[in-house]
Amino acid sequence: MSEQANYGVAHAFGARLLSYADNAALPVDVHDFSDAINRCLLVDKTMFIADILDSEAPVAVCCRPKGFGKSMNLSMLKCYLERPDHRRPDRSPFVGSQIWQAGGGHYRDEYACYPIITLDFSAAAAGRDADAAAAIRSAVANECARLLPLLAAPDLSRREVRLIERAARGVASDKEIDAAISVLIKLLQTAFDEQVVLLIDDYDAVCPKRLDAKDDGSVDSLESLSRMLFDTIADAGDSLRLTCLMGERPGPAELALSQRGVSYRSATPLSSWCDRWFGFSDDEVRVLLDRIGRNGCLDDAREWLEGYLFGGFYCSSPERVVDYAHRGCVAPVRADLYGYADRLSACIGDWNLIRLSTLFDLLEPHGFIEAPIHVHAEEADAAKPEDIWTALYLSGFLTTDMTGHSEDGACLRSLRLPNNEVRQVLRLVILEWFECSVEDVGAIDSFHDGLCRGDEDAVKQALSCAIGDLGIDVGQSDMPTSYHLALQGLCFGLPGYANPASRRKCGAGRWDIQVFPTGTVFDVADTIGMLDERPLITINMMYDPDVDALGLELLAVQSLLDIERGGIDEIRVPRPGVGRMRWGFGFDGQHVATVCQRL
Repeated sequence: MSEQANYGVAHAFGARLLSYADNAALPVDVHDFSDAINRCLLVDKTMFIADILDSEAPVAVCCRPKGFGKSMNLSMLKCYLERPDHRRPDRSPFVGSQIWQAGGGHYRDEYACYPIITLDFSAAAAGRDADAAAAIRSAVANECARLLPLLAAPDLSRREVRLIERAARGVASDKEIDAAISVLIKLLQTAFDEQVVLLIDDYDAVCPKRLDAKDDGSVDSLESLSRMLFDTIADAGDSLRLTCLMGERPGPAELALSQRGVSYRSATPLSSWCDRWFGFSDDEVRVLLDRIGRNGCLDDAREWLEGYLFGGFYCSSPERVVDYAHRGCVAPVRADLYGYADRLSACIGDWNLIRLSTLFDLLEPHGFIEAPIHVHAEEADAAKPEDIWTALYLSGFLTTDMTGHSEDGACLRSLRLPNNEVRQVLRLVILEWFECSVEDVGAIDSFHDGLCRGDEDAVKQALSCAIGDLGIDVGQSDMPTSYHLALQGLCFGLPGYANPASRRKCGAGRWDIQVFPTGTVFDVADTIGMLDERPLITINMMYDPDVDALGLELLAVQSLLDIERGGIDEIRVPRPGVGRMRWGFGFDGQHVATVCQRL
């Protein structure tokens, strides 16, 4: 069952495809509507145009994670509103779409009416242009070059046209770049005798990612963006029919607009405005799969891709659905998720074990964390630089079912993983964190092999090698927790086993971990070293800094016996498991003792 049906929040709106080609392809790596409409199979999101045109605020700030159709929707808005420099086409590409028929056709009154200015900062978002200031200059130059041929009217100011010429050629000064968009608005309004529409894609790619950014140049780039863009929006007034900014983070735009007294409306992941137009509904995924003859794959698509709740709308990522359909509707493998995992790894690469443990909790069945989400302008100053949960939420790695009270930044929200795909991405990130932290990666493989085979010496040697690289130092305030997390983390990626489950939060002294055999493997790489007969593995540990060598061995034995005394593994061994294996570990802060029992 889909998330929408399960929660009873399915929307009563039709799912429709747009395609004007007999052999329409899936829009893989296509983000421009005017390019895609004539050759690709698109889900009809054209009512986004109606929501933008109906908004009373002159500025719309629309924010969603990467892959949720921001660029496609923005280019669709441009395609609909932009006035051509020659006569209108005989047939609009929007004929037959929802927007063309909506409201008795009154939205057609604004079709192809306005000159459009588009600024695209996606190069900075994709990392192709690391210098934010250079990305701003490049975006302005590209748009000046595109619009320069339209500035041929005899009554235009020659001085201002020459400024646009210099910007287009890449020789304008910083001051001229700051003024270029304002000048463009003035010139286009005069040349067309019509208001101008301003569209900005990935605007926050050139804003500081951290509130404490000081020395990386991002503050200077934000000031440049403010002068070039936000001051221009504030000063343009009625010269602009509308402005639409797309990005992942609404905060920077909301703060800048508020400071300038500009009225705006936001579509954030917590708000219900425009919630239907970013993401594919269950009905839309079904219609798309039906069209390509893969309707039997709907349940798998739900498991892997659905689960995001934006406003009141459960949905899937369009980019990931299209990629899934393009692959023939087979479940993603490790290679399909590398880029996804790299984005998350960049966020948590410098975490220690204690912080990393929150990711372990998220991977537990029905796992969640509770944290406030700071998305709005008034919360920007209150948000801490280490507010990683807001960043991961806005990036699409987490979602919440608590989207009500969207203005309340102090509200603790239960954040969870949206679907199986993100779950596997998170698992890959944890594996990579340990592989990068342990100097000898072979020690992790030796630990896995020894743990599965019951080889006490191999496990002890591998653990002794790895433990010092994981940042566990004698004197830490909570040594048992650190050792427990090290054991749990090293159990991720055990060949033929599910993710390790811990009961450390069940009460004092609960340091047991269980790793269940599974017949379901994510990737062929996870079968390397997998045994034919895999027991249920139960691990327990004890810590005492005051024991001698013999006491350390007894500590490991004691922890092993506590597994039986506590009835920890007195459960039916799930298939394809065979038997049980118990491990006891003893730690004194410098050494480790191990003991194993096979039943």
